[in-house]
Amino acid sequence: MKWDVIVVGAGPSGLTVAAELAGAGARTLVLERRTEGVQSRAGTLLPRVLELFDARGIADRFIRKTSEIAPFPFRPSHIWAGFHPIDWSYLETRFGFTLGLPQNKTEEVLWEWADESGAQIQRGSEVKAVRQDDEGVEIDVHDADGNASTLTARYLVGADGGRSVVRSQAGFPFEGHSGTFRGIVIDARLKAPWPGGRINVDNEMGWVRGYVFGDGVTRFNIVHRDRRHAPKDEPVTLEEALQCLRDVHGTDYGITDYNWASRFDDQMRAVPSLRRKRVFLVGESARIHYPASGVGMNFCLQDAFNLGWKLASVVNGAADESVLDSYDQERLPVMHALLESVKTQCALQFNFEPDGVALKRHMARNIIPQPAVQRKLVLELCGLEAPYAGDPGSHPLCGRHLPDFDLVTAEGKTWRVAELLRGRHFVLLDLEGFSNQFKSLDVGDLPITVVQARAANAPACMKGVTGLLIRPDAYIAWAGDDAARGGEVRGQLEKWFKQ
Repeated sequence: MKWDVIVVGAGPSGLTVAAELAGAGARTLVLERRTEGVQSRAGTLLPRVLELFDARGIADRFIRKTSEIAPFPFRPSHIWAGFHPIDWSYLETRFGFTLGLPQNKTEEVLWEWADESGAQIQRGSEVKAVRQDDEGVEIDVHDADGNASTLTARYLVGADGGRSVVRSQAGFPFEGHSGTFRGIVIDARLKAPWPGGRINVDNEMGWVRGYVFGDGVTRFNIVHRDRRHAPKDEPVTLEEALQCLRDVHGTDYGITDYNWASRFDDQMRAVPSLRRKRVFLVGESARIHYPASGVGMNFCLQDAFNLGWKLASVVNGAADESVLDSYDQERLPVMHALLESVKTQCALQFNFEPDGVALKRHMARNIIPQPAVQRKLVLELCGLEAPYAGDPGSHPLCGRHLPDFDLVTAEGKTWRVAELLRGRHFVLLDLEGFSNQFKSLDVGDLPITVVQARAANAPACMKGVTGLLIRPDAYIAWAGDDAARGGEVRGQLEKWFKQ
């Protein structure tokens, strides 16, 4: 077969999984139906995703791109169910901020990265049919001129969004409910007049959030009490949007023009599994939901990082195909938690009755600011509330994400853990040093970087830890607090690699 993996869809999750695959040596083809860039929908990058991009050496690209829109691009807080601020200082991270970057700009960075990594990307390629057997996957494709061809690969990744052809052709059920209310998004020609470039207003008439979304452009997300039941296919007019602003904000800011507007709703559907044999789904091909707090794309990107290194490891012969089962096992519970969070947020945020408004006022004053609540919500927004399942009796850190920290080697060199992960390998850290705890391990040609170093500026969760095995997606595969237990790493190597 010419291709190891074909990825259908060149949105954020498709480009990310393609970059991960190609960067690890897998022959990767991306097929994109669109011939031009996307109209901006998603617009935020959160700390966990920036940590993952940092582990590939490209986080700075997104920061620079955002600074073209907002000279000081760092938003120190976020929203949850419309409540603000949810303060990123409660999350242990080097990236304690939100970046407000339109999706088309995010895709520009990811397209460049996927291309640099070696992925081949084809625009104007529409998948018409999908077939698979025990040996591989076969797909029928039409190009922009209508010419038909058939392509084969060992594996197929569907990243083609809420109307996924891959999902339907591969037979994934897509269960849930239709939308019960509608909102409006409009990119107005307005230089944001508020301190920090954003504002959030919630009252008995509705909810409206405004924020900088480009040079001279302000995006407004609107859910209006009386317009939330408008037909979804009814075009958004400028006057409708301005009246919503006047009702909620008390002014229309003198807006006279806009670039783009659309309606969205709270339709929610999801697949019961993320894998059917040789076909995998990432991102919105696996679920659609109301864009609560604007975090959806971040969960899509984390799907891609989780699947990419595992699929590459299998394709390259380092891992057995059973490793791919962990994609569904790890990401499906995260998807379910996200959907429950969305339901909760919608129930709170869009109750505009007097008792609902009173409840929100009480929560905003007395509950949301509590440190314990803030700590929970920053984890929820990043999809980090629960660890991936670990082995029985394993260290409490196993299955959790690893915040970046500094290392000092005996040669006097300094590294960050994120820098060590840029080779897309596992990293085995000996943080004790004196007993040479991993001397009996023979990693041979396995994609593992072994480093002996002293931790510096380590997060509080690292107290007492003497050794770590870190996955390529910056999750902890093994942790030890006794150098005498270093031999336990062998069990993890047997889990993730062919022996």
